[in-house]
Amino acid sequence: MRRVGRAGAPAYCAALTCSSAWDNDIMTTRQPATLMRHEISEQPDALAKLVRTARPILAEVARRARSCQFSVLAARGSSDNASTYGRYLLEGVARMPTALAAPSLYTLYNTPPRLSNALVIGVSQSGQSADVVHVLHEAREQGAATLAITNTADSPLAAAAEHVVLLDVGLERALAATKTVTAQCLVYAMLVQEMSGSTELHRGIDQIDRHTQYVLDHEDQLASLAHTWITADRAAVIGRGYTYGAAQETALKLKETCYISAEPYSAADFQHGPLAIIESGFPLLVILNQDAALGTTLDLVRRADSRGARVIGFTSAPLSADDINQYALFTLDNPAPLISTIPFIVAGQLFAMHLSIARGHDPDISRGLNKVTVTM
Repeated sequence: MRRVGRAGAPAYCAALTCSSAWDNDIMTTRQPATLMRHEISEQPDALAKLVRTARPILAEVARRARSCQFSVLAARGSSDNASTYGRYLLEGVARMPTALAAPSLYTLYNTPPRLSNALVIGVSQSGQSADVVHVLHEAREQGAATLAITNTADSPLAAAAEHVVLLDVGLERALAATKTVTAQCLVYAMLVQEMSGSTELHRGIDQIDRHTQYVLDHEDQLASLAHTWITADRAAVIGRGYTYGAAQETALKLKETCYISAEPYSAADFQHGPLAIIESGFPLLVILNQDAALGTTLDLVRRADSRGARVIGFTSAPLSADDINQYALFTLDNPAPLISTIPFIVAGQLFAMHLSIARGHDPDISRGLNKVTVTM
């Protein structure tokens, strides 16, 4: 088994009680969002370190992937949203047909597909998701190339795979995943860059710490936007193409920290029925990337606006005056379109965190949820 990351990195403690002196201090004096805000703020440094450490093993996986005909990605929760981004990269840049696994076919129905010619990737921050581990076990038994992406070295997921990338971003204590999900996205981007030689991805990866820091430096703008949704009880989050995973992840953050029924949609799918839910004042968050999907996504925004939607836009670069209209916008610092999902996710994290606090909740915890969820 080949690994990358901190040697001998400890496993998650069962009850997440491992702590440093800093952790002990904040656990006794913690204010709402202390943990989540700190972990969000760690992302620029964590991602920069991952760029330095993960390339050798991902170059090896990329060489192995050249003999594979397709790829299958197994994940749950935020890791599944990161894998949506990974699927677009693998198919659109590496040109490898890719599917998101249906783990119940492996664990409940005992009818796994044929995987002998596949690259199979399992993703889990804790490495404890039993159904994801089962997918990797089956894939390896069939002779597939297997890669585990996890934050926990001594975990079942890491043990199941031929190759392992350890995120090594440190213990994540807040209920909502932050630094682990952006690190997972970065691993996908780095793998596909190694497979394809994409200069756009290479440039974006090398600048990812700067792009995420830019979002952190403009947190006050996201806090102001969040306050406009303080009474919302439902919302839609729209993305398309490479940013669809960011829409999924932002909607999940709104659900688990704000208890809002926020649903993610592709800008294309939204017009096939869900557009009917738009009425006056309906909250709509739209992710606008400067790529081929921008025009059609803006067309959807105009249709929703004409029906009275309350639109907030996250855009990767400034829009023209004709496009801006009256929409409330948060603008990134023009990251490469293929990598913009990562800073968009960071913006969604801060938006959800501030909205949660404004609504009187503590985003560090969530009712009815545990940090590590094990499903079969």
